[in-house]
Amino acid sequence: MNEIMQDEIKKKRKEEWIEAWFAIEVMGATEAIVKESLENHVEKLEKTKNVLVYEKKLSEIKNIENPPKQLKEAFSQVAEVKLFAKDLATFLIVVMLYGPSAIEVHGPVRKEVKINELQEIANAVSGIM
Repeated sequence: MNEIMQDEIKKKRKEEWIEAWFAIEVMGATEAIVKESLENHVEKLEKTKNVLVYEKKLSEIKNIENPPKQLKEAFSQVAEVKLFAKDLATFLIVVMLYGPSAIEVHGPVRKEVKINELQEIANAVSGIM
């Protein structure tokens, strides 16, 4: 990790952005589909406004032993992503849009939610429902 990114991480922690780890899994019929889909998904996450992805790691593509009945064979790949989200609304929208299969929130210890942010969260959830 370069020095500029380390400085940016320190800045986000000081500003109390929400820091988290996501595991995002993709399954598909071919290795190429899985690879391309996951890479595109993570790239979109990286371009999301008020989000800083500071680390990403893609696992090797694995053959699924018992694929869904409609597929002869299936493949899976996992991306582990460390990121910051500026506020709770951004964080929850990212969770809903990018569908991580596992999440660990690393900080901050406490977060105040303003009424306008709660409104934004409620509208985002309502829109997805």
